[in-house]
Amino acid sequence: MKERRDLWKPEEDQYLKEMVLEYISNGDSKASAFKKASSELGRTVSACQYRWNAVIKKQASSPAAEKKAAASIVNSSKQTSNTSETVPLSSLDQVIHFLKNFAKTQPDSKMLIDNRRLHKEHNELKLLNEQLKNKLEEKKKAFEKELLQYEEMAGILKEADHLLKQEGIAEKRAVH
Repeated sequence: MKERRDLWKPEEDQYLKEMVLEYISNGDSKASAFKKASSELGRTVSACQYRWNAVIKKQASSPAAEKKAAASIVNSSKQTSNTSETVPLSSLDQVIHFLKNFAKTQPDSKMLIDNRRLHKEHNELKLLNEQLKNKLEEKKKAFEKELLQYEEMAGILKEADHLLKQEGIAEKRAVH
């Protein structure tokens, strides 16, 4: 069990913040970020989670933090695309607007092309899936029909066998 440490150092806060934001941006859960940070910081997962919710998240949602986040988004967009027109963004609304319009300003981006290709492939696979489901239903119906015929045939053969046995018994009685 980890030992309790009450005071958080600014570098620990910064590490926790970077870890959580990195995990979130990669599509991972905050819980996994808290787990990783707890092992690195020598604190419990609960302590990291509490610190994030009580202190760091509130700092991250302040207007100064929004400007910093917007600036980092602009800087990252400059790195990914030299042709995009970037202006320092001063509010979260501008950041959201920028991100919504980013795909429109970069119509030939590799990610957009990949997205279209994957969307087309997804639709083709959905169609194929429906066709296979229909085929399966047809095969099930044909199987059930043949099974019913088999059961009827087996019933007739049992009845014929029973009649032959009775006829054989009757012949034996007639001979004796």
